[in-house]
Amino acid sequence: MIKIMRTYAIESISLVILIYLLVSLSIEYTFLDPILSWMINLNLGNLFSLGNLSTIFLSIFIEGLPFILLGVLISSFIQVYIKEETVWKWLPKNPFISIPLSTVLGLFLPICECGIVPVAKKLIQKGFPVYSAFTFLLAAPIINPVTIASTYIAFGESVEMVLLRSSLGAGIAMAMGIIFLWLYHDNKVLRVSKVIPQTDHCTEHQGNCSPPQSKGRLHHALEHSIFEMFNMGKYFVLGALIAATFQTYIGVSVIKQYAEYSGLAVIIMMGLAFGLSICSSADAFIAASFRSVLGTAPILAFLVYGPMMDMKNILMMFDSFKKSVVLTFFIGTTLLTALSIFILL
Repeated sequence: MIKIMRTYAIESISLVILIYLLVSLSIEYTFLDPILSWMINLNLGNLFSLGNLSTIFLSIFIEGLPFILLGVLISSFIQVYIKEETVWKWLPKNPFISIPLSTVLGLFLPICECGIVPVAKKLIQKGFPVYSAFTFLLAAPIINPVTIASTYIAFGESVEMVLLRSSLGAGIAMAMGIIFLWLYHDNKVLRVSKVIPQTDHCTEHQGNCSPPQSKGRLHHALEHSIFEMFNMGKYFVLGALIAATFQTYIGVSVIKQYAEYSGLAVIIMMGLAFGLSICSSADAFIAASFRSVLGTAPILAFLVYGPMMDMKNILMMFDSFKKSVVLTFFIGTTLLTALSIFILL
């Protein structure tokens, strides 16, 4: 625990200060009165609707936090107690059967996109087919119990939104699996790198690391959950803050204009999903906050594209896979998502 607190001291202190300030703003705490008065005197009061921003942020944060916690707990316990091989060995050898089945394995291995890249890399290193590994990489963050539950609750118990998100995600993942079957049937997709000596510590987001002998599996799972929570939580907090800022200062005046042009709104929301890099366990709450200004298509583009393709995962993939593979993955997923949204919605 001391090691964890030392490692994430800056993140912990920053998060506490940020939440404290936002709560103070939302309840108009008198401690901030001098600062707000100074801003008003500088004619910044109308520019910065801080109270509104903090209220939107806190609503997104409070609604999404339980699903972040649930997601990291389930993911960590599965990674410690269940080996991927116990699931993968039951997949059929026929690619046209294993690709569809790979899209639903997230129901049994609910791994967030924050940790899916190392898992996919390790599976390929063990000889798992590239097409199934990449199908799982794309589908698992969307088609898993935590993401399905968070989407259902965030959109007011909407079964339709859950089905739209899951079906589009599965369709795109299967299409990319077929593309990888065609292009990379020889399984040569990993970067050639020097062998790095192994240590007894798990790397960030890496699944199924063997815990040191002196530690119990339960302790290791809980410790892994804490690390995952800090790593995923900072992206969620940043995403919620950007989404709240976006809605407070830009949303009302600009988004409504672009909402009239569905195609442009779809592209904007895909770009926003890529940049925010929010965990799929909680991105539904951020997407749902845009319902007042956007239609179903742009919101669905955010919900489908974000878990499949975001900035942090692309950087991780460049470290693990060949550049040509990453570019194929990026271009193919982006085009398939955009075309699917435009055609179906």
